[in-house]
Amino acid sequence: MKDHIVAGRYAHALFEEAKAEGKTKDAISQIAALSAFYDASEDFKIIVKNPLITKQEKQAVVDSLKENGAIDQFIYQFITLLVRKNRLSLLKFIAEQVLVLDMRDRGEAEAIVTVAASMDEASKKGLNEVLNKITGKKVTVKETVDPSIIGGVIAQVESSLYDASVKGQLNKIKEQLI
Repeated sequence: MKDHIVAGRYAHALFEEAKAEGKTKDAISQIAALSAFYDASEDFKIIVKNPLITKQEKQAVVDSLKENGAIDQFIYQFITLLVRKNRLSLLKFIAEQVLVLDMRDRGEAEAIVTVAASMDEASKKGLNEVLNKITGKKVTVKETVDPSIIGGVIAQVESSLYDASVKGQLNKIKEQLI
């Protein structure tokens, strides 16, 4: 939990500084690329996470990323700060938070929608329109299937949860009866 809070602070600082310098798009794409590289490379993941690897070794990897053109000076300075402060292990969390901050800044949100069976395109479009109206944001729907909800839909948009599932309704009835 503490790591998420600290990562959120670093992400906010990175996002605001990138915005102030007009480098938001480049910073977002580079931090997203680093996050994807983290997911794809077990070696990079070990370097980032392992506390036994020295700051100098971690900095050498960051230097090579800059030399190879994977990151620009702006992101290089940020990643170097993470290395100096022993916070490089938060890189994945920071990347996720920066992407969320960017979506919020553009008036967008991601909805994680749980349904009992896959939705057809017309249903997805209708749900998307309803969520856009409810949230006042442009919502992107990520669908997950969970047959245990029996029917209906559960949508989580940021910190709000909308439960219109049959299972949820049955649980409400059960609580009222007990």
